[in-house]
Amino acid sequence: MVFEVLTSAPILFFLLGVFSKAIKSDLEIAHPLPKFFSLYVLSAIGIQGGVHLVRSPLEKGYVTVFLVAIIGSFVAASLAYYVFRRSTKESNAIALAASYGSISAVTFITGAALLDKLGIPYGPYMIAVLALMESPAILAALFFYSRHREDTSTSLIPTLCHAVTNHSVMLLLGSFFIGMALSEESWNKIFPFYESLFQGMLTFFLLDLGLAVAKRFEDVKKAPLTLFISAVAFQVSMAFLAFFISKICSFTPGDTFLLMLLFGSASYIAAPAAMRTTVPEASPSLYLSLAMGVTFPINILIGIPFYLWVVQHYGV
Repeated sequence: MVFEVLTSAPILFFLLGVFSKAIKSDLEIAHPLPKFFSLYVLSAIGIQGGVHLVRSPLEKGYVTVFLVAIIGSFVAASLAYYVFRRSTKESNAIALAASYGSISAVTFITGAALLDKLGIPYGPYMIAVLALMESPAILAALFFYSRHREDTSTSLIPTLCHAVTNHSVMLLLGSFFIGMALSEESWNKIFPFYESLFQGMLTFFLLDLGLAVAKRFEDVKKAPLTLFISAVAFQVSMAFLAFFISKICSFTPGDTFLLMLLFGSASYIAAPAAMRTTVPEASPSLYLSLAMGVTFPINILIGIPFYLWVVQHYGV
C-alpha cells in the first residue's frame, strides 16, 4: 500500500519538484500557470463533489461529520495556540494556531484522488467539510489576539468575511454549489475537462508545489528545534484525534481517512492571508515555512500512506 501511494504520478511529480530545487535545477513553471493549476484543481474537486452529492443518497451521519469538522477546527486552533506559545512569541503562536487549526485543500485533494484510484468510497459531502474547516480556526486565533492585546474592539466580522471570501474557499464552495445545480446534460459536456483530465492537471499542480516547498526549506532551518518538533507532534496528534472521534461516531473508512488528513494538515493559503493583515507582528516566513515546508510534505509522503494503513487495519 505504501509503495502504491508513493509511486502514484502526482506524488512522484511532487518529489520531482523538491529534487529539482535540491540540486539547484532551473526547472520552473512560468506564471500565471501555477495560478491556473490552483484554480483548476479547486474548481474540479468542488464540481465533482456537488455533482456526486446530488446523484447519491446522503448517509445518515453527514450532519455529525459537519459538526465534528466545525468544532474540531476551533479545538485544533485552541490547542495549537497553547502548544506553540511555549516555543515562540505570542503573535507567532496566534498565527500558527490559525494555520494549524485550519486545513490544506491540496492535502485533501491528493488524499481524495488516492481513494478514487483505489476504489475506496467516501461521502461527496466531504468537500463541504473541507470548506467548513477554514474559518473557525481564524476566528479562534482572532479571539486570542484580542485577548493578547487586551483590546476587545478588534473587529472579527470583517476578518471572518475575508476568510469566507478568500479565493480558494469561494471557488471551492461556488464550484460545489454549481455542481449541485448542473443537469445531467450539462455535466456530461464538461465531464472530460473536470474529471478525465483531473489526474494529469494534478501532477503539474503538485510539481509546482514541490518547487515551492523546496524553497521553504531554508526558512525551516531557522526555526527553533522545539517548534519543529511541536509542529510534527501536533499534526500527528490531531490526525489520531480525528481517527478516534471517527471510530466513536462510526464514520466510513473513506470519511475517516479524509478527516485524519484535514485535522492533521495546516493551511498555507486562507489562514496566512488573514493573519498577514490582522496579526502583522507575526512572522509570515515562520508560519508559512512550517505549514508548507514541514507539515505538507510529511502528510504527502508519510501521512497519506500511514493514515490509510491505520484506517484499513484498525478502522470501523
